[in-house]
Amino acid sequence: MASSIEDNVAALKAEYPKPLKINDRDMTDDEYEAKILEWATNKNTFDLDQETNGWLYSRLAEYPSLQDCIHALLDGGDTLTDLQAARQAVKDKYPKG
Repeated sequence: MASSIEDNVAALKAEYPKPLKINDRDMTDDEYEAKILEWATNKNTFDLDQETNGWLYSRLAEYPSLQDCIHALLDGGDTLTDLQAARQAVKDKYPKG
């Protein structure tokens, strides 16, 4: 489950205490708060995306390459059967959402 924006703010403030530098000067309090909120919101968005689409990203990373797919289609036979088995193994490992 994605952490809340408030939890992200608290964690970021602990990791990046004041003062933060911007263009060789310390950020103002308002700039600091705005930057921390921006980072916390971005992390929340990323976490929610991973919860929703993580299976897809994992599949894409492990599927056979397009070059392997083309090779299997052109060769046919056992090569194509092996490719289909490899793709199914990835689908089984990372079921949809």
